Amino acid sequence: MEQGRDESRGPEVSPVCVKVSELVAIDMRTFTAAVATAARRFEDTRPWWRGHEDVSWALQPSLYRSEIESNEHNMNARFRLMARPRRGDCPSSSDPLGWLFLMQHYGLPTRLLDWSHSPLVALFFAVMSTGSTDACVWALWPSQLNLVESKTHSLCMPGSRTIGRLAHQAFTRDNDVVDRRIVAVLTEESDLRHMVQQSAFTLHGRNQPLEDISTADQFLIRIRIPAKSKAGFRQILELFGISRGTLFPDLDNLSRELVQMGFAALRDDSA
Repeated sequence: MEQGRDESRGPEVSPVCVKVSELVAIDMRTFTAAVATAARRFEDTRPWWRGHEDVSWALQPSLYRSEIESNEHNMNARFRLMARPRRGDCPSSSDPLGWLFLMQHYGLPTRLLDWSHSPLVALFFAVMSTGSTDACVWALWPSQLNLVESKTHSLCMPGSRTIGRLAHQAFTRDNDVVDRRIVAVLTEESDLRHMVQQSAFTLHGRNQPLEDISTADQFLIRIRIPAKSKAGFRQILELFGISRGTLFPDLDNLSRELVQMGFAALRDDSA
């Protein structure tokens, strides 16, 4: 149910399922060709990328994929109240987008959707599992999305007035004006993970999946990865130095990666 919808902000949501262009990649050669094709179709701009382990997953933030959307404001308020003693460098109270970045980083369901400037990073997340389903890598033309949703071809910066209300309403309910746009947002690299994953985000004011927007074919392309090709991609990515240990640069993931490599089984005979 929609309450207090502002007719001037964001296009009307429709139940139409749009057919987005799809390419298929079975190895690094065809994946590279698909990446180049996407960039050409997006007027030789640099797309953003997102990997899905299952091709059927929607381009929808975790908040809208859960049962707690109605509790968003209470959940976010409690996080802000309880986070400061656990982390000294929290954002200021006047920085709602900074708080959303922090919440997303630590696994709280938010209205943010993660993207990367690197197709290889997205490919890693697409093929990291050994599941039997086809995976995919999404290519997004972020400035075109903003043109469709906000009538501007610019990418939004943290602190921009363009996204002020859209971020604030994650914490404060205002039934008189509801910003329902979906916009592409650059992030401050406040965390090492943001830097190594080359992070960017879309900020969603409604629960409609990106691919269901009536003009989605203007700013989205999907690259399908057949299930039987995943193992080959994982091997090549490891040779390229794209691994969990490099994309999640903390000691927990370093230890996990070393165990998977078999180092934990080696005996130290020098003792």
